[in-house]
Formats: sequence, structure tokens, C-alpha cells
Amino acid sequence: MFKRFVPTEILWFVITIWAVFLIDTLLIGINFNYLGIRPRNVDGLVGILLSPFLHAGLYHLLSNSIAILILGSLLKTSIGPSKLRLVMILGAIGSGVGVWLFAANGLVVGASGMVFAFLGYLFADALFNPSLRSWLFAILSFFAYGGALFSLVSFLPYISWSAHFWGFVTGILLSYFLGRKRP
Repeated sequence: MFKRFVPTEILWFVITIWAVFLIDTLLIGINFNYLGIRPRNVDGLVGILLSPFLHAGLYHLLSNSIAILILGSLLKTSIGPSKLRLVMILGAIGSGVGVWLFAANGLVVGASGMVFAFLGYLFADALFNPSLRSWLFAILSFFAYGGALFSLVSFLPYISWSAHFWGFVTGILLSYFLGRKRP
């Protein structure tokens, strides 16, 4: 029954990030987070692909997992599985590239960029492709995670504003390019 509501892609992604976290926790003396994004550092480029699988702690992992499960399910129901996969991959990469180019120095890990890409896509889809369905999913996602948008206007220590911002921008751009109705 759980599989009926949660897309397989989303479920496997969440299982993978939990497995990486458990392996990282069990391997004493090793921390995979060094593979995260290091802005404007060539060594940090690999983090664009790997950072969504790495998390700073249990709370960070749990909050991203729940958001990905909920928003990913809404997104798949709204746009279908093939576009969902594109938004997952391109949302994470777009956010990562934005972080690498524009973030302050430091190490950035987590799937928050993907979460904000989901939000950006769902909100923008209601504007670019207005329908009862797109507006319903935009409103549902706003009620579920609209409060997360405050992180776009506030700067908190140890939370990557740039990952949230560039994920959101990437989601909007993806909605425009992937969701355009053809004449």
C-alpha cells in the first residue's frame, strides 16, 4: 500500500540516503561528508553529484527524507514518473552547480536543494501551466512546506541558503522548460 502513494524512484532515493548515512555512521573514523560541495574548489565539483546522498546528522537526514517523500509523491502525481526523474536529477545538479558557483566558503551536504527544486517546480507549474490539478498540487505543497520558504529570506548558521535558493530557482526553470504545453 505504501508503494501505491510513494513513487519507486523516491523510495529508492530515500533508502539510498539512509544506507549511506548508516554506513558512514558505522565506519568509525571515516566521514563521507568530505565528498560534499566545496564552492569554487575543483575538489568540490564531485560534491555536485554526491552531496544529495550525504547528510550532516540524523535530524538533517530525517527532515530531508520526509520532505522528499511528501513532495516527491505530490510531484509524481502531478507530472508523472518520467518528468519526476528529470526533476530529481536536474534539480539536484542545478542546485549543486549554483552552490558551487555562488555559495560562501564551506562544505555543503544534503538533499535540501532537491526538496526546494520540487517546491519550485510545483509552485511554478501552477503559473506556467494553470489548471485545477496544477493549482491543487501547488496549494497542497504550500500547506505542507510553505514555511520552508522562510529559509529563502533568512540566513541561519549551518543551513545552506544557497542550496535552498538555487534548488528553488532550478525547480522554476525546470517547470518552465519541461512543463510547457506544446501548441
